Amino acid sequence: MADKRWWSLLGLLFVLSLVLRHEMLFLFAILLTLASGASVLWFRYCLHGVTYKRRLKDERIFGGEETELTIDVVNAKPLPLPWLLIRDRFPKEITLLTGALDGAQQREAAAQQQETSVLNLTDLLALRWYERVQRTYRVRGEQRGAFTFGPAAITAGDIFGFGRKQAHIETTDRLIVYPRIVPIDRLALPAERPSGEMKALRRVIEDPLRMATVREYVPGDSIRHIHWKNTARLNQLQTKVFDPSSTPVLALFVDLQTVHNPYGLITEYLELGISAAASIAIHALDLRHAVGVYANGGPRGANNWTMIPPGRSPGQGSQILEALAPLFGFRLIPLYQLLRRLMPSLPYGCTVVAISAQATEALLSSLLTLQDAGHPVVLLTVGDDRPEIPDTFATHHLGGRDAWRRLETLELA
Repeated sequence: MADKRWWSLLGLLFVLSLVLRHEMLFLFAILLTLASGASVLWFRYCLHGVTYKRRLKDERIFGGEETELTIDVVNAKPLPLPWLLIRDRFPKEITLLTGALDGAQQREAAAQQQETSVLNLTDLLALRWYERVQRTYRVRGEQRGAFTFGPAAITAGDIFGFGRKQAHIETTDRLIVYPRIVPIDRLALPAERPSGEMKALRRVIEDPLRMATVREYVPGDSIRHIHWKNTARLNQLQTKVFDPSSTPVLALFVDLQTVHNPYGLITEYLELGISAAASIAIHALDLRHAVGVYANGGPRGANNWTMIPPGRSPGQGSQILEALAPLFGFRLIPLYQLLRRLMPSLPYGCTVVAISAQATEALLSSLLTLQDAGHPVVLLTVGDDRPEIPDTFATHHLGGRDAWRRLETLELA
């Protein structure tokens, strides 16, 4: 915008034109004065009546799915805008399929260095008086998470180039990308054990029964159901009796620690474990089981672990997926400690499914304690190498990096 020095220069130009009696110089000074006055008025009112809104067609999608991002710009005043530049903050984890991103050249470098670059969706418009412009872009969620669009900055300039004015739009919109859901029979299985483990996994997930009482062991009873504490106390084999009429309850525990060092991370292990938890949870809910999900951490910056108590309400599936979507690969406490802390609050007899890339002695001990307390237990391990685990409860190895790559490229109907 023209400042005091500019107005002083115009005044000097007028005086000079009068002293020299120069008609063309006088007309030129008048034109400059009118242009400067128009610039002042424009600068004061250029962004009055200008509104900017963004809208996502879907606020929740699954990984690999596409949705639409629509921006709406309105100039609700009789003053036209020669140009209006909009820079809207855009999450780097989301792929823009149409349009242009300011700072897109930094995307590849940021991916290589695991750094966060600032990306903006850029639009340059010219708006007439009382004009509305709407643009729609296709975006795709490449990875799970909760991603924020915005805030935005809008900048307007006059045709003379005397000045520009900027305003900030602080409103934001959030897009949640759910973890990848696959049929549980497509979860990775080692080739040498193609069917036995999956049958055991299905049996525990689909038919978890609540223990009702304890009776004397008779031939034909499963050794897995022997109640060892009562057996030791009575010096006679005792077996658990389950109540088939109760609602099956499933508690999924996800370990966010993927390597021995709690500050390390193997992304494929984490994604495979979270995808398995989401797939099992949705499958069990479809069978009308009550399902809960726990994790020994939360989103980036969280200071508490994740807890979704078992339930089977209509919104339970969405609640579980929204809790799993933003999980960050940093654990707050070891999974075995989380199991011990939450054991008293678990519904009696509920099935516990632990998913971990760190099958430590402490974790196995906690799972055995849960099993002795009447909870059917399943341990799902993650990793390139299958760990050696005593055959004391149901186990299933999901695989490692290759297993995740197969699931990531799996075409689902």
